[in-house]
Amino acid sequence: MTRRELRDHLIKMLYMREFHERDEIEEQNSLYFSLFSGISDDKVVKEIDDRYKQVVDKLGVIDSIISRVSKGWKLSRIGRMDLNILRLAAYEISYDDEVPDKVAVNEAVELAKEYGCNESSYGFINGILSSLIKEKTGK
Repeated sequence: MTRRELRDHLIKMLYMREFHERDEIEEQNSLYFSLFSGISDDKVVKEIDDRYKQVVDKLGVIDSIISRVSKGWKLSRIGRMDLNILRLAAYEISYDDEVPDKVAVNEAVELAKEYGCNESSYGFINGILSSLIKEKTGK
């Protein structure tokens, strides 16, 4: 499975999380894999699920990072899919040393072009993530 396919599944799972109670999430993720993902390889399912849990474990910190760099935007005003694309990219930028920052931004922009809430989502996401990288690098 490519990293792009992994990200695609992750943003869908993060998005689904928005509509379910916490005690339903595990069941919903299982349902996603059995009905919608087209993935039958247990190793791949585990890889996606592990990464999903890593992102979810850091959501509080990630949301505060996004809030800080998205000046003038409250998280509640950001479209749910756009927010989840931002969350995944912010996780990669902040916690995944294997993913170069520019790759995380580029992948987020591509996901926003496909799944974003509107035609300007990719520019919005690019701007916020660029601010995050500037803050991180001090440049």
